[in-house]
Amino acid sequence: MLRELGVRAPAPRHAIGLSRVPARALRRGPCSSRGLRLRDRGAGRRRRARLARARGPRRRHSARAPAEPVPPDQRRSRDRWLSRRSGRGALDARSRRPRRRAGEAVPRRASASPTRGDARAGGGVRRVVPPLGDVGRELGDPARGEPGDPLAARSTAATSPHCRPGDRRLSPGDRASRAAGVRAAADARYRLPPRPVALLSGSARRRAVGAHRRREPGWTAPVSPVLHDVIVVGGGPAGSTTSAFLARAGRRVLLFEREPFPRFHVGESLLPATLPILDRMGVLATVAEHGFQLKHGATFHDQESDYQRTFYFLTNKPWPSYSYQVRRSDFDALLLEHASKQGVDVCQPATVESVAFDLDGVSVAARRDGLPFTARARFLVDATGRDGLIATKLGRRERIPNLGKVALFAHFRGAERAAGRDEGNIRIHVFDDGWFWWIPLASDLTSLGCVMHARTVRRWPGSLDELYAEMIRRCPRVAAGLVCGERVTEIHRVANFSYMNGPLVGDRFLAVGDAIAFVDPIFSSGVHIAMQSGELAAGAVDEALADGRFTAARFAPYERAVERGLRPFFRFIHKYYEPAFFEVFLRPRTRFVLEAVLSVLSGGAFLKMGWGTRLALLVLFAGARVNLWTRRRAGRPVESRLEW
Repeated sequence: MLRELGVRAPAPRHAIGLSRVPARALRRGPCSSRGLRLRDRGAGRRRRARLARARGPRRRHSARAPAEPVPPDQRRSRDRWLSRRSGRGALDARSRRPRRRAGEAVPRRASASPTRGDARAGGGVRRVVPPLGDVGRELGDPARGEPGDPLAARSTAATSPHCRPGDRRLSPGDRASRAAGVRAAADARYRLPPRPVALLSGSARRRAVGAHRRREPGWTAPVSPVLHDVIVVGGGPAGSTTSAFLARAGRRVLLFEREPFPRFHVGESLLPATLPILDRMGVLATVAEHGFQLKHGATFHDQESDYQRTFYFLTNKPWPSYSYQVRRSDFDALLLEHASKQGVDVCQPATVESVAFDLDGVSVAARRDGLPFTARARFLVDATGRDGLIATKLGRRERIPNLGKVALFAHFRGAERAAGRDEGNIRIHVFDDGWFWWIPLASDLTSLGCVMHARTVRRWPGSLDELYAEMIRRCPRVAAGLVCGERVTEIHRVANFSYMNGPLVGDRFLAVGDAIAFVDPIFSSGVHIAMQSGELAAGAVDEALADGRFTAARFAPYERAVERGLRPFFRFIHKYYEPAFFEVFLRPRTRFVLEAVLSVLSGGAFLKMGWGTRLALLVLFAGARVNLWTRRRAGRPVESRLEW
């Protein structure tokens, strides 16, 4: 997962606006930047002897008598030696071209390509930031000398094997001036004035660069003041959770939501491990009083073997032994309203059009009621779900192989309900062409969805309504439960819902919830992952606001925690579609393995998975391999149902 946005370029190797290192020193390679004393190391014996003859005999000083000071006109620098005996320039050990005395004019190159490392070339910057081109030149560093400042001779008194006591170590500017007195004046013509640069995204970046070059020197873009600490884009469970936790920590949060609430959304089944998050948010009591349907477990039915198994949530865990089946239109509105009560500024409906990151924060251009406006904050949280603001504009989206599924779903009234404790349990019906989810909701509503392979939809000649009815007919258990049911909503379609987005974190931004990834609805993990990542993100952002560090490396622990939490779901999803694993999954032989399965189904394996759970899952996967060999020997199908 996934990291290009917001990575600012480091300062160039040779800062623009300082005295240039001599061109010959740059051509000699990277070692010259550590001092010209490395110039003669590695040279052959004959070359060292030739250099010694060119320098003449050294004066040996007695330990008893102090060395006599050398007149300034006879001192020898460490990078060049001007002959005192003739008017000819001495030859360098690395170059056959004669040197020139101080004060002599040095003709400039006629070539169109400037010397490497020259301020005019900008070569160092282009190597660091290929996408930005010349914009990188405009970043000045006051600590090193702003571009346009007069050249200053920075000399430090030092001794060396090639200098007498009392000699000065000459700065690169002094060495360049002694070799060519006119170079400093000529270089002054190529210094660029400092101008702030805003790093935009996509086409906005190219437009800004073009306008930047056309501006007059000294132009400064207007910058709006920072009014908020964090901007959250997206008002679903992930965005509401992140903003609520940040507001409870005393941060100023602005939230953008594109759609007006309430609005229809899939993902109605919560996991027991989600309830402690709601409690820490301070909204659990409100959720409990709303009247959502209680859920005590999950029922799986395999049409091939006509075997059914109900898993009830455990009671000896840090989370409750129950959960809720919710209407997302009510649940999402409840969370967003709670975030607003915590102090979050909610801007709804509003569409975010562009995002621009700079060294001091982030600017978000949005439109509300047809009127554009700009908001500014120190940090951005992407909670835009499947749309993936960061992934769409500045990152990447990777489809998960073999999970190219399509879901058709709708709400029914009057469908069959189980009795007693099992009334609110989610039911999963696996049949030859896919699988159904059956989620009982409050007020006698039932959410019914069918997940099938994408090619099944492509090959279907009729409408989606006809395909949905045909899938119900092919699953007798579902058809029997809808005898008295009436569909009260239109049929909704979601395609290719399994993906991973990137980058997950960056300089001054991170992603939460479905903006990171979505695996599969089989285990109802979507809302839990959204809220769990939102809580983790709020903690990471709050710490970053406290210490003022917003680099991508600062949020590496958050990235690792999210990836570690997603890993068990990814592995279970791929194994779930294998008949050999699904058969063992429905019939765990030991309590040890059963508790591990229930930990995953409850969402408790996201943050921490103990060694006992890890070992139990290894036993489960090993049993699936043995069952694969058994099914193959018996002539039963072993191909993965991912090929539906």
